[in-house]
Amino acid sequence: MKRILVFFSLCLFLSFNPVNAEVVKEIQVVGNGRIHPDMIKNFLSFKEGDEIDDNVLNKSVRTLYKSGFFDDVKIEEDNGTLLITVSENPVIDKIAFEGNSEIKEEDIKKEMATRERGIFSPSSIKKDAENIKTMYKRLGFFKASVDAKVIKKPDNKYDVVFEVIEGEKGYIKKIQINGNESFSTSQLFDVIMSKEYGWWKLMEMFDTYDEDRILYDTDLLRNYYTSNGFLDFDVVSYSSKMDLSQKDFFITFNIKEGKRYKVGDVSINSQIPDLNIEKLKKEIILPSGIFYDESLARKTVSSLIEKMGEDGFAFVNIEILKRPNKETGIVDVVFDIQNSSKAFVNKIDIKNNTRTYENVIRRNLAFDEQDIFSTTKLKQSEQNLMGLGYFDSVQLFPRQVQGTPDKVNIDVNVKEKSTGELSLGAGWSSLNKGFFEFGIKENNFMGKGQTVSFTSTFSGRQNNFSLSFVEPYLFDRDLMGGIDAYYNQYRYTSTYGYNIDSIGLGFKLGWSYTDNLSQRIRWSAKNERMTDISSDLPEGLLVGIGDYNVFKVGQTLVYRDQIVDYVNDTKNGYVITLSNDYAGFGGDKYFVKSDLNMKQTFSFWDNEWMFGILVNMGKIHSLKDKVLSRSDRYLLGGDNLRGFDYGGVGARSSLNPNYAYGGDWVVNGTFQLNFPVGIPKKYKVSGYIFYDWGKLGSPDLPNDTFIMYSGKVRTSAGYGILWNSPIGAINLSWAKALEYESYDDLQRFRFSIGSSF
Repeated sequence: MKRILVFFSLCLFLSFNPVNAEVVKEIQVVGNGRIHPDMIKNFLSFKEGDEIDDNVLNKSVRTLYKSGFFDDVKIEEDNGTLLITVSENPVIDKIAFEGNSEIKEEDIKKEMATRERGIFSPSSIKKDAENIKTMYKRLGFFKASVDAKVIKKPDNKYDVVFEVIEGEKGYIKKIQINGNESFSTSQLFDVIMSKEYGWWKLMEMFDTYDEDRILYDTDLLRNYYTSNGFLDFDVVSYSSKMDLSQKDFFITFNIKEGKRYKVGDVSINSQIPDLNIEKLKKEIILPSGIFYDESLARKTVSSLIEKMGEDGFAFVNIEILKRPNKETGIVDVVFDIQNSSKAFVNKIDIKNNTRTYENVIRRNLAFDEQDIFSTTKLKQSEQNLMGLGYFDSVQLFPRQVQGTPDKVNIDVNVKEKSTGELSLGAGWSSLNKGFFEFGIKENNFMGKGQTVSFTSTFSGRQNNFSLSFVEPYLFDRDLMGGIDAYYNQYRYTSTYGYNIDSIGLGFKLGWSYTDNLSQRIRWSAKNERMTDISSDLPEGLLVGIGDYNVFKVGQTLVYRDQIVDYVNDTKNGYVITLSNDYAGFGGDKYFVKSDLNMKQTFSFWDNEWMFGILVNMGKIHSLKDKVLSRSDRYLLGGDNLRGFDYGGVGARSSLNPNYAYGGDWVVNGTFQLNFPVGIPKKYKVSGYIFYDWGKLGSPDLPNDTFIMYSGKVRTSAGYGILWNSPIGAINLSWAKALEYESYDDLQRFRFSIGSSF
């Protein structure tokens, strides 16, 4: 029995293996010119020493044809030697243009299929000549002609020269609209894109003749009328004629307005069982009683689709059914929701992330595979990803899975940007004189979402260095962990009365309770040493001077309900931050410090303007009858009160006004309006005006009789320019102190610059 099976298997094997197979002894290539024989051999499905048959040879011939290099291929076999005869396709060596002055050569090439070093194709060259003519017609050169000349060269190569005769521009001399009764001709001129030519209209772009634009104008007229209640509106005809000079054009639109309708009953009809119609009615923005507005009807459809998307309906089709009554001039409108079902996320496809790890992107999505689809979670995911600062743009697209309407695939398309930041700052202040700031930061270290930063400040009176590392997903959980280290030198003997050296180390841990509420705890230790104490230092500032070890534990609670428009860089919503610190777990200082920060922002006028309100309050309280040193107190001025230098507000010594004491509490705030300055958005330049105010409490130093202190509220106002330039954010601001004391330290101009790499 086994012998029968072996014999049967052998027969099957021989039946599927042709007996005419040959062994390749040698491969020869002839007919080639530009293409090296070895390159041709790489296209073959075999090599010398292989056994081949007709199927293998046919496959190799097809592969050589598909390469596009040859217009003819033959393979002949003679006693183990294969002769491959090829005829190469001609190629284009150079492409040139003559006579083009209105359109740049590089712009023309973008619209062409013909390429240098590409295959020579007469049909493609002819088509490209027509495309160039179309480009000229769009600019008004309707008489432009393009002739493609071909120059044969050795080695089966060709040069192609496109000769352009541009001719003169064809301008629109007159536009006439017939049949309009409800709207004036001047009103309709504002609707259409085409404009009449006038030598004084130096900035006009659409006064040349373009047939495609004229056709688009008919759509604009139709949309305008249907958005004003004319449901029966029609463009009966439109035409264009040249004047006697064969240069300028007369454009005529013949329209029929028809009857104008007002909105009657507005309702929603649903083919989906158990859909909450009453809930959806709140999304209707087409009210009864107004003239029918097609744009409001479409916006209502968009709102309904978005609302249903929040409940899991991914692909909804809604038809606008209009039921006009010509006798009454009333149109009833029904938003008919077609049958659909809730969808589940089938697969998440992340694209274009060449640097950022996929798990970094996935953990910031508000949904996962097999979750119910939700447009709300889609938008939240876009906000989360853009908030990371790793991407220039993020787009999430749902795609219906073919054959399964209740499943969607989500494409997450990201466009990565440089996440490294090189910050530079320079300035001058009465305290530090000239200073220079340098920082380097990587917000997406190794593509893992980690942050590493180093910052430093150098001046004649201070040198500061800090190093920080943050892991946003510690132990693969939604848990932020980080470490900070710093070393600071302050040379303030001539102004503060002593120098300060401090070195510290800190650890932090953070997590989120909800999408809006998060918390962070921290522990830090530092050594602070005061040296070179001035002999004329007031008694109040001698308190707390020495060599101290300070150990602190603290927490920060943040509630954020804010939406960011990353195109216009504006925000809508509010952020509340509460921080507490306790010093007293060992060490030499004992105090409790609490801060409350509240910020509300409103964007308006197409999200291009933003108004913000900021309020900050802080209080520090000494424990165990310990007197606070100046380094523990609050300082007011600089970034938190523009128009005043850093620490420029508050109690000072009458013996030396430079001796600022700081305060045991602070209240300050800002009103700021950011607005566009008329420069295109792509340049990212905005202006702002502001009003700052603040009040600093007095230090608790009852034995110092030389303190100058006023409870007066300080205020300032000013303006500035912010430019997110290619080399980083450049911020220039000018401020004037409005209410101040004579011993306050003022500062009018501030400047900073940052860069990315």
